[in-house]
Amino acid sequence: MKKRCRFRSMRLYVAALVAASGLAHADDGDEPVSDQVIVQLFPGASIDDFNSRYGTATIDSIDGRPIYLLQLPSLLTHDEFESIVLGDPDLDKEELNFTASDPGGDTRSFYGSRSTDDYQQQLAVARMNVPQAQAISTGAGVTVAVLDTGIDSDHPLLNGRAVGGWNFITNSSNTDDIAQGVDTSGNGMPDEFVGHGTMISGMISLVAPDASIMPIVVLDSDGESTSWRVAKGIYYAIDRRVDVINLSLGTSIDTFVLLDAVDEARDHWITVVASAGNYGHSGAAQFPAAMNGNRTIAVAASDLENHITDFTNLGDHIVVAAPGVEAIGAYVGGGYQIGEGTSFSTAWVSGAAALIHGVGWDHSPRNVSRVIERSAQTYVDLPPELETLAGGGVLDVEAALLRQLDKPGCPADMNDDELLTPADFSAWVMAYNAGNYAADQNSDRQLDPSDLTAWIMNYNSGCPD
Repeated sequence: MKKRCRFRSMRLYVAALVAASGLAHADDGDEPVSDQVIVQLFPGASIDDFNSRYGTATIDSIDGRPIYLLQLPSLLTHDEFESIVLGDPDLDKEELNFTASDPGGDTRSFYGSRSTDDYQQQLAVARMNVPQAQAISTGAGVTVAVLDTGIDSDHPLLNGRAVGGWNFITNSSNTDDIAQGVDTSGNGMPDEFVGHGTMISGMISLVAPDASIMPIVVLDSDGESTSWRVAKGIYYAIDRRVDVINLSLGTSIDTFVLLDAVDEARDHWITVVASAGNYGHSGAAQFPAAMNGNRTIAVAASDLENHITDFTNLGDHIVVAAPGVEAIGAYVGGGYQIGEGTSFSTAWVSGAAALIHGVGWDHSPRNVSRVIERSAQTYVDLPPELETLAGGGVLDVEAALLRQLDKPGCPADMNDDELLTPADFSAWVMAYNAGNYAADQNSDRQLDPSDLTAWIMNYNSGCPD
């Protein structure tokens, strides 16, 4: 009998609500992908040599990184594999490739068509002060990667906005948001999430109308994925130098393959925005939103009157909330739909992050998160026991941009102590050698010797008051 261990189970879900059947929930039925394991080798190690030692076979790899998805030999369990590779000098890390099989987390989140006017004039836009923010920034020159079900690039709203992208379901450049005829969740309802990526993209575009959208398909049309596939999508976005990554999805397991991908994105000054989840205030933490150290901007859901919703996950990792009810976005076929869930709250925040990336100098993930959190609107009637679990408040896009302009950043202040000293040079060298884009002093999204010249110039110019 196959042993099931709760700490090894994972549910990768699209962060939206089941409109017809109540809140989504996780259970103990989740299983990892059969006979698959993810390994990360030390630099210079050979995956062919590793496979020859253990009888494993390479299924897939991450471009430019020693991270591999392997097939275990028949009859070898993961526990047995763990025991025989323990101490291998080439092996840095290993874990299972988790997947979702529980229909409890599925969502039928779209529950009514809406008009173009409904979309453009929806109440959330005014509540977040989006029109005032767009007088400051429209997101021009900024690219937001949307890791989701794809995009209807022929939609009148989205036509011409999509750039690049890749489909990790079909391994092709076709990122159309279409039904694939799959019931991955096994609940008898195939293709439940067609249009989810299009809706997310449309909401981001409503906030940041001049930002580009890079559709990266990691969720099938039933809303299912694996930790491996999401990580591949993140690394793809990193290598294309996007500015913001939207993750309206999550998992109950904190995996190294996702954590390392998010960390590398941060090193490249890419803001990662992730859904908190829809399992209620005391629901199990969802990742990558709940990764320690506030690696992402973890987004909870509020209503349109600045109350926290009952369905949203909460925790000390939450940075901000945004409206997650009566959200209207573009839908496949040229129309618009309304839905609810932290998926859509996340889209609003990704749009705000795109506007912030369009102004000022300091676009570090830490600063973008801080600007959004510290400029947020106050909750209404937030219970005292939730005050430390709901972040800074409800998203205020205009206030965030004004704060970004008020604190433009000091590029040469590498250790962020608001002083310029020789220690900042040491910090620049460390950042440069680590590949951290804080060392990109001329803001050309490259690290090269010209950044040292730029750092000296920035140092001599001093910090703005």
